[in-house]
Formats: sequence, structure tokens, C-alpha cells
Amino acid sequence: MSILSTFNQQAMPVQADAVIVGAGIQGCAAAYYLAKRGAKVVVLEKARIAGQQSGRAWGFVRAMDRDPAETPLMLACLKLWQGLEAELGADIEWRQGGNLFLAADEAELARFEIGAARDRVFGVDTKVITPKEVLSLIPGLVDAGPGGLWGPKEGQAEPRKVSAAFARKATELGALFFEGCGAVGIDRQAGAVTAVVSEAGTIRSKVVILAAGASSFRVMRGLGLSLPQQLARFTCSRTNAVPPLGNIAFYGHHIGFRQRPDGTLNLAEELQVDVDLTLDRFRALQWFLPSLWENRHATSFRINDVTARDLLHRLPWRPETQQPWIHDRDPLIPPNMKRVRNAVAQIGKLFPSTIGVQAVESWAGNVDLMPDGIPVLGPVAEVPGLILATGLTGHGFGMGPIVGRLMSEIVLDGEPSLDLHAFRFSRYAEGKVGRFSTRY
Repeated sequence: MSILSTFNQQAMPVQADAVIVGAGIQGCAAAYYLAKRGAKVVVLEKARIAGQQSGRAWGFVRAMDRDPAETPLMLACLKLWQGLEAELGADIEWRQGGNLFLAADEAELARFEIGAARDRVFGVDTKVITPKEVLSLIPGLVDAGPGGLWGPKEGQAEPRKVSAAFARKATELGALFFEGCGAVGIDRQAGAVTAVVSEAGTIRSKVVILAAGASSFRVMRGLGLSLPQQLARFTCSRTNAVPPLGNIAFYGHHIGFRQRPDGTLNLAEELQVDVDLTLDRFRALQWFLPSLWENRHATSFRINDVTARDLLHRLPWRPETQQPWIHDRDPLIPPNMKRVRNAVAQIGKLFPSTIGVQAVESWAGNVDLMPDGIPVLGPVAEVPGLILATGLTGHGFGMGPIVGRLMSEIVLDGEPSLDLHAFRFSRYAEGKVGRFSTRY
């Protein structure tokens, strides 16, 4: 028997203007922007609000050094972030102190020059800086390398606070959230959406926004559609408080970190990912093979408890088999403690003032990857009424507000205010898919 949300105790309505599947940052932001314009919205979440990757991200917010298709969206999104605390009436730890990416060598610095020139075409304030300029920005660093890429208008926020703030404000405006209550089916007539079946009842609606993150491919498979989405496990930690290092979100010398207002750090080993080997890893493999060799140094394949649990979940009498859309309701995703130790040791070497720093909390999240490294956003022609907001490929936190607003525009205006052609679901059937790179 499912449990209706402790977040919202109202009864499940029989009808809505839009049903959102998934209460990560995209789903919560979409609910807010829809409710803000008077739409009747229901959000279904099989576990809890921001219980997976939306609450486990690093917290970087950047327009710099992105895939060019994403850059216009992030320029618009940065404007949203700047006013978000006032708009939502919540402390989300927004800090606009800039993002700094250090170059590993002269070859990467040359790539930064190309990226900065491309960014400036779009209007992103990005530039390559010298080692002396790096040290002026973050004077505690012992090695500035050959220089870096600097985005002074980039920012950061706290992932554990943002989705909840969107959800609270959306609820004040009339949106209904149901935690512990997943979607288990979509009713259709002549192919078009007519209702969403939840664990607690059916909601009549002609619109469903699929924002289920790493579970989205399961929903699509249940509709007879193939979403070439894969998962990778990213590990992150929070340290004890250390002396001030600045408001900069920092990436380089094999680590990434940002310092929160209380002095603690969100710290991770630089874009190192673990891929837990399960049978699902062979699904859509042909889409990812071209990029595996290119990204081999950043990827580790693991046979572990996740592998065993996946095999267990495939037994025919298991609940994961009986309700495939729900599958593993609240998966336990173990952090890679070796990566934690590496990151802690490295920051101590780079910043002598942090000697003695310790990781007091560590976690991991499943990032939903797409073969070309950019999300799937917008309507699905095969199922009129179905709108996708998934496959954010590690960019979901920073892009969350603009994705939510664009989804609301598609629902209420019939089209978004920004061009989403590059993100269409049909690009896979068309074969128009680029290469994924771990840098983005």
C-alpha cells in the first residue's frame, strides 16, 4: 500500500492541467512556474522530494564552457538564479562569486582559449587568465598551473535547499505534491495522453511532464519508446569548516569544490565516475561506445553490491519486477570512499590552510547520461501530451530553473521562449547525435 505525501496531505485529485512525474529540481521548478500562472498541477514522486541526484549535486551554476546548445539556456537561467531567493522567499545559499577551471597543461589552456572565444559569441563573460591572475582570485592555492578559465558571473547554490524551496512555493500557489507515490502507467486514446495512473489513483490530464531523472528510461520503455539513457555514479563529500578559500566554485588539479557560508566544503574528485555493471548497462550500449574510449581515464567499471542487487531485482516475484516504473523506490547509492580520500588528500596539498580537513559526510548519486551529453527537452511526437525534461547529464542542478520555466511555457503557451530543437527526443531516431565529453 502506498503512502501519500507527508509533504502534502490533501487527497489525490481526479483531474489536473498537468501531472509531473519526478520531484527533482526540474519537476519542482516546473510545478512552481505552472502554478505561478494558475495551472492545476500534481507532482508524483515515488520516494521523496530531491531524494536522488537533485539533492546530491556539487552545486555549481555556470554558463561557461558548456555545449553550445546549452549556452543560451544557461544565460537565461543565470538571470533566474540571481533573483531566486527573493522570488521563492528562501535561503538557497546563492553566491555569485564566479567559477574557475584550472588548466592541467598548455594543451588544455589552448582548448580553454577556443571555448572562451565561443562563449563570448553567445555573450558569456568568460576569459583565460594567467597564473598570477589565478592566485589573485584564490591566493591560498600553492600551484596555479599554466592558468585557467574564469567566469566571474557564474555562481553556486545548495542542492539540498533549492528543490524544496521550489516545492514549498509551488504548494503555496496550489500545486499538489505526493511523496511515496509514483506513477505506474499512462492512459492514452488514439496515442495521446488522457490520464496518469499513480499508486494512489488515476488523475485525468492531457499533459504529463516526465522529469524522473535516472528512472525516465523505464517510463519510456513502458510506453514502447527507447530513451538511450545510462547511469554513472558520482561521489561527493562535505568537510568540516576550513579557513576561507573564497566564494569561487573551483575545478582543477583533480578536484572540484565550493565553500559554503558556514566554511564547510562540498568536495569531489575531478569528474571521476564509477559505472556499476548491471544488465541495464548493455542497453543502448551502441550509442555510448564511441565515447567510452575518449573518456576512459575518467571512468571506472565496477562489479559490486549494486550488480548483485540488480540481479535480485530481476527475479519474477520481486516488487521491482511487478511495478517496473517504480523499480527500486529509493536506491542506496554507495559513495566511493577511495575517491573521497583522494580528494581530501589533494585539497590539503593544494591549500595548506586546510591541512587536517576531514570529510564528515559522503554520498553518491546516479547521474543520468545521454550519448551526446545534452538533455532531452520537449514534446514527444509519438505520444501527444508527453513532455520530456530528462537526461540532464550532470547539468541538471544548474539548469533546473530554466528547464522548469520552459516546460511551463510548452504546457501553457504551446511553445517555449527559447529554441529547444537541439534537445528533441527525435534526434536519436534521426541519427543526429554528437559525442559526449566528460568536460561538459
